[in-house]
Amino acid sequence: MSNYLFLDKKTSVIADRRMHNETVKKLWNSFTLTTGELCLEKGEDFTFRMGSTPLPILSAEKEYVLKADENGVAIVGKDYGGLMRGFMSLLMKIEPDEDTLKIKSVLEESDYTIHNRMIHICVFPENDLYFIKKLIRLSALCQYTHIVIEFWGMFQYDCLKELSWPHAFTKEQAKELICECRELGIEPIPMFNMFGHATASRACYGKHVVLDQNPRLQHLFTPDGWAWDITNPKVYDLFKQIRQELYAVFGQTQFFHIGFDEAYFYMRREDLRKKVPAFLSRLTADIVAEGRRPMLWMDMILKETDYPSEYYAYGKEGEAEQLLAALAKETVMVDWQYKVLQPPVLSSVYLKDKGRDLLVAPWLKKANYTACIDTVTEHRLYGLMLTTWHTLKDDMFGILGCAKKCGAKSFVWSVDRPREETAALLRRVSFEGNTYADCGWSKEQIEI
Repeated sequence: MSNYLFLDKKTSVIADRRMHNETVKKLWNSFTLTTGELCLEKGEDFTFRMGSTPLPILSAEKEYVLKADENGVAIVGKDYGGLMRGFMSLLMKIEPDEDTLKIKSVLEESDYTIHNRMIHICVFPENDLYFIKKLIRLSALCQYTHIVIEFWGMFQYDCLKELSWPHAFTKEQAKELICECRELGIEPIPMFNMFGHATASRACYGKHVVLDQNPRLQHLFTPDGWAWDITNPKVYDLFKQIRQELYAVFGQTQFFHIGFDEAYFYMRREDLRKKVPAFLSRLTADIVAEGRRPMLWMDMILKETDYPSEYYAYGKEGEAEQLLAALAKETVMVDWQYKVLQPPVLSSVYLKDKGRDLLVAPWLKKANYTACIDTVTEHRLYGLMLTTWHTLKDDMFGILGCAKKCGAKSFVWSVDRPREETAALLRRVSFEGNTYADCGWSKEQIEI
């Protein structure tokens, strides 16, 4: 009796109808090193079945169960996302060589240590559509459950054309990204910062997507341009229009991320800070009425005098509590802490009992995301949101490292070398082929 299932070049599968898409077929072809073809027929919801192997029983609280033996493969997911994460694990088990494709017999249940495993990505003007597609595919392969997509001046709004640079993605291009998220079983989350970061550009380079194109729109911003002027009714109306346009592209989503971080001008003006709680209360309530749960970064709500210097906390004495009370109860708090290298994350421990769900948000360094993961698991928090920002050129492999720390499956040959594994995964999601500049995670190897 063989301990392996040997795959034919053409593989017939009965599966959930939502798997009948080109993205799934291309993944199969890629993980078989372009030698395999997946032929899909309609099956039961949340199932995937190849050959005669019976469907295994899915345990409570598990996202998927996968069984492979010499007779075939069967996967059951708790929902479509769970099914696709089981499928991702199956892809990692394919062992190709020059003449054969095989999968070793296994019975596997998901073993994630965190239920909500989210990742936040930025679409910068320097990113092309293909790079973002590959980043979404990589995130899905790493079995994140949600992906926050923040367009930094790279989404063409109808409500105000200056919100985007001239070469920004069209709505049709943005819909391509959302479609791939859905097909891969990772839930997209729209984001637009509705307080600080109003430049839609990194502060260290002085660019401003709106004011550098039309300085007459200064009335929408604080004098320094970095934050929105929340005292201007036109700003609030603009935010409503922005959300509606994002909803139309993203479709029905559970969450909407409003940013709300680093509004430095308000930190220096007591008269303006007094207006923030009412604004935040109205904004989060409106988003709930629109059928979404608001998310926001928590730095403006953490009292700065309560934490050591490595923590990011900008709330003022007596005002942080007012801001916290202003949040709609459905709000998800996202506590970003990038310099905390040992658990527990003190700010998250403080926030966990404030009556709202809490995500801890690390950056891409191993010690940082490990401390955050340990805090989430020990204190049974709502989940994790890995952030990526502008450092993917140097740290993209942290996406995989963080995912594996949360229990994600990787290649059967996996060793503790996430850099090489990440490069291998990127080759598997380069469906359209690669030019030199498209390979890996940087367009150049050296700077000249």
